[in-house]
Amino acid sequence: MVRIIKRHWVMFVLSLLLIPAVWHLLLPGFFESDDGEWMVIRFSAFYQSLSDGQFPVRFLGRLNHGFGYPVANFLYPGFMYFAVPIHVLGLSFLDTIKAVLVFSIVATAVFSYFWLSKIFDKSSAIVGSLVITYTPYHLFDLYKRGSVGELFAFVWVSFTLWVIESRNFLFISIGIFLLAISHNTIFLLFTPFLFIYSLIRKTITMKETIISFAFGFLMSSFFIIPAIYELQFTNFATTKISNLSEYFVSFGLIGFSTFFILALSLFVFLRYRKGSNLFLLFFFISVLGIFLSVSVSEPIWKMLPSNLIQFPFRLLSYLIFGVGFLTAFIINKLSKQKIIISVIIVVLLMVSAYEYAAPKKRVFRDDSFYFTNEATTTVHDEYMPKWVKEKPPERYKSKVVVIEGSGEIKKLSYNDSKKIAFDVESEVDSKIRINTIYYPGWEAKINGQGTIINYPNDNGVIEIITPRGSNKVEIEFGETPIRFGADVLSVFSFVLLVLYQKKTRGNIW
Repeated sequence: MVRIIKRHWVMFVLSLLLIPAVWHLLLPGFFESDDGEWMVIRFSAFYQSLSDGQFPVRFLGRLNHGFGYPVANFLYPGFMYFAVPIHVLGLSFLDTIKAVLVFSIVATAVFSYFWLSKIFDKSSAIVGSLVITYTPYHLFDLYKRGSVGELFAFVWVSFTLWVIESRNFLFISIGIFLLAISHNTIFLLFTPFLFIYSLIRKTITMKETIISFAFGFLMSSFFIIPAIYELQFTNFATTKISNLSEYFVSFGLIGFSTFFILALSLFVFLRYRKGSNLFLLFFFISVLGIFLSVSVSEPIWKMLPSNLIQFPFRLLSYLIFGVGFLTAFIINKLSKQKIIISVIIVVLLMVSAYEYAAPKKRVFRDDSFYFTNEATTTVHDEYMPKWVKEKPPERYKSKVVVIEGSGEIKKLSYNDSKKIAFDVESEVDSKIRINTIYYPGWEAKINGQGTIINYPNDNGVIEIITPRGSNKVEIEFGETPIRFGADVLSVFSFVLLVLYQKKTRGNIW
């Protein structure tokens, strides 16, 4: 045991230092946050859709009172795919999401250490990783916002930084792919930064950087292409998500430790003038993140596509990695004073993080609360199809109803996400309403023959016309040609990446 600890003392120390950050995730129950419980509900609906046979998962049929909501087609499904095997192993929906959060905090710290230790010494990398973990916004994202997707995305930012330093072409592509499906906004914010970082470091050539990032984009086509193309079918463009003036930050969320690290790192840089490109990159994104997150930047936000970022405080995501790197930079340069500097930074960090290091209120709910909840899980229903004029106020009484003509519904079987089947017998042509919101991908067959789906009704639900007599109706959700093409492109790109890696590097890894 002693030998193992000596060999892996860094991981042992780092693990101990991470315990306070995740401690409240290890306790019974959950905590009140902006998004945390919504993500448990969304994951439970995602898992249900996957179990119903939908893959990739796009339309969550249980949500929106059982009428369905295509949120997984647009918003960061990465953490939910990751969570599926955890839930299959026996964890409840709630504990699965808690496990994802623990993984996100720990993996970000570990990958950050691996990354920083490629540039600096081990002690500098440990303190840098610690700063990344306990930067106030990181903990705010966890315990106040409950932003599972953002926290999961930070894992792949740190992972990609590490594999860039490791010169691993294959895993750079995989890191970009995982980042793309983990969180829309974090992907938009960090992909240009990671690209510039790779060009500065020159661990691989510019050509390899471009190709590796391109492969990452292409592999995520199954998500990115439908998400962009199908926004036209939703209310997203006409929905105001937030009032920017309400989401600028205070001094406390930036943190005393941040200003100290920025000032000291600038002093060290001006004194030593070495490693200037990396210093300037991380100093710049830190200052940029602070500036764009405070109210003085409001005039600039009015000129930006703010609907994509939604909240100015999200720019503090840059601080997480910015001040982490700058901390390691300081300690590495001031090696003779590293102990006292490390102690000062850690003390200031703990003071800054104290307010955000624990949830304000815990809640205790049975898992059934989450897997029976039918909310849309988005505040403004911005991904509701635009042909839905009135959102259903409650769950339907019958999944299938005859609204014109006469007929009797028999042998009805359905799940909300994938397939609905029934027989109908009528003496005249009849209009049948299926209480599922229409979204591209739903197709209907009568007696094995395709038929037109109509949805010009206030609720935007599926309607079909059945001829008189006995009819067998099947309605099924599948991939549209655009989605199928994107799926094929993702698979093909992965295969091509592996072949390219083997050809250029001589082996897969």
